Amino acid sequence: MNELLNHLHMLKSLEDFDPNQEIEYSWTPPSSWYIDEDFHQAELERLFHQHWLYLGPAAELKEPGDYVTYELVGQPVVVTRDSEGTLRAFYNVCRHHAACVASGKGNAEVLTCPYHGWAYRLDGSLRRAPRLGKLENFNVAEFGLNPVHLEVWGGLLWVHFGQPKKTVAETYPGLTNYLDPEDLAGLRFVQRREYPLACNWKVFVDNYLDGGYHVEYLHPNLAAGLDLENYETVIEENFSIQRCRTAEEDQRLGAGAVYAYLYPNVMFNRYGEILDINLVLPDGPDRCLVVFDYYFSPRCEAGFIEKALSDSHQVQLEDVGICESVQRGLKSKGYDKGRYAPRIEQGELHFAKLLYRSLAENH
Repeated sequence: MNELLNHLHMLKSLEDFDPNQEIEYSWTPPSSWYIDEDFHQAELERLFHQHWLYLGPAAELKEPGDYVTYELVGQPVVVTRDSEGTLRAFYNVCRHHAACVASGKGNAEVLTCPYHGWAYRLDGSLRRAPRLGKLENFNVAEFGLNPVHLEVWGGLLWVHFGQPKKTVAETYPGLTNYLDPEDLAGLRFVQRREYPLACNWKVFVDNYLDGGYHVEYLHPNLAAGLDLENYETVIEENFSIQRCRTAEEDQRLGAGAVYAYLYPNVMFNRYGEILDINLVLPDGPDRCLVVFDYYFSPRCEAGFIEKALSDSHQVQLEDVGICESVQRGLKSKGYDKGRYAPRIEQGELHFAKLLYRSLAENH
């Protein structure tokens, strides 16, 4: 009965948003989308567990035996390069009593669970189950690590926890008109930084997609280098593009920036010699983790990289403060819905429509 009530509650929240509205007449989704536990659970089950998700750089797994672990949307994952050189992904969960079989990253012939010593080859098959004794109905071949769908696009790792109907490239048709996967694959991964935020994950996405609306007020140093009067938003299938040229040639930004939002939770910021990827992971209705992966051209020197990372960090701190402020406001009795600025916030409305579609079609 509780599950049914939660489902009905979520559907009522969906009904409070019109997915066919034009931006000139449109209202934002209600605050319940950003604060309700039921809505959060529906997103995990019907969106994040049914979509391609960015993990990290494939270049971290160069040699046979390399492995790296991740955790996203409540799912622990280990990616390996097996003895044949094949990249594979598995749930990082021992089939005995569910402990993680690996942590961090490294190189090994087998992944050995630290709990009871069950060991798995890098192709996921069970190699050893010590002191197990004789068991009925136990088939070693059926007790390997459970696989996760894995793809490499642009030199980057992507996983899907459901049954993908399309490849990563097919999910974002036309993306290569804005981002060249060969160009991305030629960049060098430098660093990952993480920012825990006391806000719903969608608040961070909305902030990213507001067409540069907030930049001149919140990021004065960044705004000084951008030609915000010519900021452009382009809406595509399952992604959107924001483009802005620099006011003059800038050492960090180059001639301009392309900000690509890939539904549901990853952003590619390509400018000058730099790509930074923003990944936002829900951690409850009012918490999220924002991951920044920084990639640079192999030509970049250490001093340039250090300055670019420092500038980026300042922008992120400014975004953290405003996103957490918005979350407090969403919980207030003084707010339920807002409006979109028609000329510049098309990306936000597009995001809300995509989310509505995901949850309505999969209920």
